[in-house]
Amino acid sequence: MATCLSALGDADNTHDQDLAIEDDGAEDDESNMAVNEDAMAILKDIWSSRQSVLDFFGIAERLRAALPGSIPHPVHMFSLGATALHISHWPSINCISIDKAAELFDIPDLQGALADYLSHEGPHAQNFHSFGRQWHSPPDAHLPFSDLQVWYKVHLQQKSYHNSSSLEPVFKINAHPPDHTWKYGCHDMAILQVDACHEWPASGLTGHTVVDVHLIMCPMSPRGLRLVWDDCLLVYVWQFDIVSQQQADVDLATGLHILKQATHALGEHLGDIFPLDQIKSYAHLVPHFSEAADNRFTSTNSFHSAQSFWLNSYFDKEFYYALSL
Repeated sequence: MATCLSALGDADNTHDQDLAIEDDGAEDDESNMAVNEDAMAILKDIWSSRQSVLDFFGIAERLRAALPGSIPHPVHMFSLGATALHISHWPSINCISIDKAAELFDIPDLQGALADYLSHEGPHAQNFHSFGRQWHSPPDAHLPFSDLQVWYKVHLQQKSYHNSSSLEPVFKINAHPPDHTWKYGCHDMAILQVDACHEWPASGLTGHTVVDVHLIMCPMSPRGLRLVWDDCLLVYVWQFDIVSQQQADVDLATGLHILKQATHALGEHLGDIFPLDQIKSYAHLVPHFSEAADNRFTSTNSFHSAQSFWLNSYFDKEFYYALSL
């Protein structure tokens, strides 16, 4: 009988210990949950925008509906599809001759490219443009205007890939000329639509190409005249080609596209002029160093000197969705 009572006592003690362990475990779970919630709150505080997202699309729609003559031209905020663009009402350079702009931005073919653009346009001012046309105009081709307004940046906003009523943060695309800091200029890359049958972001890179944005401009009518080109916001860009990887479009190890700058048969960069609203997204490129990086590369010259680049689809979830789904 004494043995049975002892066994019962031991059983009670074991049961009490088990309950204590369960209580401790529950307390630990609650404590971990609290820590996780605190961590999530901290991360949200770090990464969340301090300001409400500006609605470029709403503003563009109101400007589109404004009475003729009630707003300045060209319109500096406009939207097309899932992308809205905004440039300042005050150009970075209010008036510069085409020759001086070509010299400042190091674009020797600027005048010829403008002449080819106007030749393709015909009597209209906003035809859709694509790469692949042959150069026809000489570098000194005659143009109906001689001066440009120039902007060093354009701001871009996109709708969310999965919810078109949700707006994404604003990106800035730079197109600064060379200076004492940026020997080759400070340019950003972008996704440019080149096929009107394919829309960003649903079509991904189909019907689109990656470009290096060199110059954002608007032709100026000669004094006393009003040309249709006076309201045309244009962009001069260099194109990138996708390098095929073992019968695939992407590198199998990273899942990223590898790009190289497109050139003409004689080795010149493949540059062309497009309406600004054919830009659809910011693009993030990373120099592809292969086995070893050139020790002469710096943060200001690597994009000029590198031979190939990664198209970084991981820098932003919306960009990843567009390129991956």
